[in-house]
Amino acid sequence: MKKQPLYFAMIAIIAALTLSACGATPTPAPTATPVDIAAIYTQAAQTVIAQFTEQAPTITPTPAATDTPNAPTATVVPPTATVQKCEDSAFVQDVTIPDGTQLAVNQHFTKTWRVLNTGSCTWLTTFYLGFAYGEQMGGQAKVALPAAVAAGQTVDLSVSLTVPNKTGQLTGVWALFDDKGNTIGKNLTVVVTVGVPSPTATIGATATPILSVTNTLAPTATFTATP
Repeated sequence: MKKQPLYFAMIAIIAALTLSACGATPTPAPTATPVDIAAIYTQAAQTVIAQFTEQAPTITPTPAATDTPNAPTATVVPPTATVQKCEDSAFVQDVTIPDGTQLAVNQHFTKTWRVLNTGSCTWLTTFYLGFAYGEQMGGQAKVALPAAVAAGQTVDLSVSLTVPNKTGQLTGVWALFDDKGNTIGKNLTVVVTVGVPSPTATIGATATPILSVTNTLAPTATFTATP
């Protein structure tokens, strides 16, 4: 009789287990996770870039060259070539009668200039000293050169003159001419001072005569009484 309760107890346990197994909630099947293709590409690209970055050598940028202002280049100006004329002259000095010499009226004198041939051509004897303008003072209009004058040589040119009947400073201008009548170089001058102008008379004030009146008194008559 004691075995029956144990039997029933085992049946109850089995029944409970069976019911528990029948009433259990089934385990759900795993759900597939959606794959983000764009994210995979992005991640792959980032991985490749990271690998290249690790492998590529580090390049230190070279600083850009700073322009240093250069000093201005000096411009070399070549000297201007001086073209020498064929016919040219230069006054050297007054040999006689320097300008400003004082002379008397009608005085004869010889004016001599020393002149240098600064041209490249020889002066011929057909060249002459000629009067240009001013006071000619009786001089010749043309005076031929005494001899040919080569380039670089000097010559004394003279003319005979006479002081005119004038007073004050007189100036005559002469020049060297070639055989065609062209002037050569600078003019030559003769300047003389003639006399001294007399001072202008100054008329003084006319004195006014002072009239002196003398009163002459007539003599007083004396009368004598006759007794």
